[in-house]
Amino acid sequence: MEKKNQIKKINQLLLKLDLIVKRYESNYNKIESTGNNFRKGFVGLALRNEEFLKSNDQLNQQLDKLLKELSAIKQKREEEAARKEVWTNRKRFLNMTAKTYTELMRVPEGPTYINLRTRITFCICVVTGIQTNKLLPLKVN
Repeated sequence: MEKKNQIKKINQLLLKLDLIVKRYESNYNKIESTGNNFRKGFVGLALRNEEFLKSNDQLNQQLDKLLKELSAIKQKREEEAARKEVWTNRKRFLNMTAKTYTELMRVPEGPTYINLRTRITFCICVVTGIQTNKLLPLKVN
């Protein structure tokens, strides 16, 4: 009877051991499939990361191109503003008041061609704002 009890206990132990092995195998399979899923996920992430890096490089190139264009436009605007400032600050022939202008037009009064030509020349000089240094070298007979 004792042998039967021992055999019975051994059989029970074998059944329990068999259940433990089955659970271990089941857990191992679950862990292995989870590991495979993780590997697939990480490979997918690596591929997406590579795509993002390429996209980032393209966007950086486009940004550099736009920055160059923007700096060129900015430089043109600054040059234009400097030209406008030079133009507005240029030396003018005269800071002429109405009184000075009328007196200047009275000097060459007369019906002759030379007087008329001189008046027209004065008018052109005043209207165009000719610079004094351009006007001084002119010789009058």
